[in-house]
Amino acid sequence: MSDKGAVFFLAANSSNGFFSLFDELYDKDKGWKVYIIKGGPGTGKSGLMKKVAKAAEDMGMYVERIICSSDPDSLDGIIIPQKKLCFADGTAPHVIEPKYPGAVEEIINLGECWDSKKLFEQREHILTITDCNKALHKRSARYVGACGTAIADSTKIEMASTIEEKAENYATRFICRNCSCKNGKGQEKRRFLSGVTPKGYVTLFDTAKCLCEQIYSVTDEYYYAAGMLMESLRRCAIANGIDVITCLNPFAPQGLPLHIILPNEKIGFFTSNSTQNFKPIADKNINASRFTDKETMSAYKKRLEFNKKASSQFLDEAIKLLVKAKSVHDELESYYIDAMDFEKLNRKTEEIINNVI
Repeated sequence: MSDKGAVFFLAANSSNGFFSLFDELYDKDKGWKVYIIKGGPGTGKSGLMKKVAKAAEDMGMYVERIICSSDPDSLDGIIIPQKKLCFADGTAPHVIEPKYPGAVEEIINLGECWDSKKLFEQREHILTITDCNKALHKRSARYVGACGTAIADSTKIEMASTIEEKAENYATRFICRNCSCKNGKGQEKRRFLSGVTPKGYVTLFDTAKCLCEQIYSVTDEYYYAAGMLMESLRRCAIANGIDVITCLNPFAPQGLPLHIILPNEKIGFFTSNSTQNFKPIADKNINASRFTDKETMSAYKKRLEFNKKASSQFLDEAIKLLVKAKSVHDELESYYIDAMDFEKLNRKTEEIINNVI
């Protein structure tokens, strides 16, 4: 992880399957240039982006890195706002195709650097391993779905107990007292700060510390009360001309936000619980129970405890399968690595850096 720029996920292994925000990577109407990288596993897509990111940072530019939920050590994309430039892995599962070829998007074809004859000779192994990897991801997704179902049941219980007006009032007071309100609407971008990965449930705490001088931890095991606060902060900030990074919940990306970052204010609100504990880095801790009816919640104590235990077990099984999938993917990469001309790729990378950075 770089100490010069933020790191996010742009996709998630969610309760309803793979969920991608890659179509929000750039704005065609604001002069952005996009390089979509095509190639097989292990062909150097991530390495190319790492070299471009380092070259930009060496020139004093801010670089946002997008990491892969199937391998957090690998890059799925980089964004260089100063140059209105981004690079992205355009292969499955987050396939990106040019909508305005040449005018906005360019294709970088790493297939130009491999030996097709070698890959064809190994086609039976490649097909078998690829299918095995897909099957493991599908099995993992079913466990993530079961985990999400248990979490959703607890969320529904808390939803019935949440006094939404309290969360809305808190958000309004906070924005008015602590932020530089302006006329017009603030800009929003959506990201994931957390994800289900082969390394476990990963939360990018360093990004929170990179972007925020004030960190508010909102404790909530059941997500709804904290999510309602996040949504209220989001709406109020945007309505008052304040830019927002809305961090979605990887289990339920179409539901309430998990975290809210106000980058220009250097303030962040983060949902904290047994899965992602922000308390050690927080400047202030808020218990989301202040926005709920505690008596209503206590009536469901046993059900909530069951859901918590079940969701944890389902998540563990999902992660075990992702670990197996990563191992299979590594085997698949070995065939492509053996077929690659990396000297040619290095020359291609240097040419790209010289032309665009």
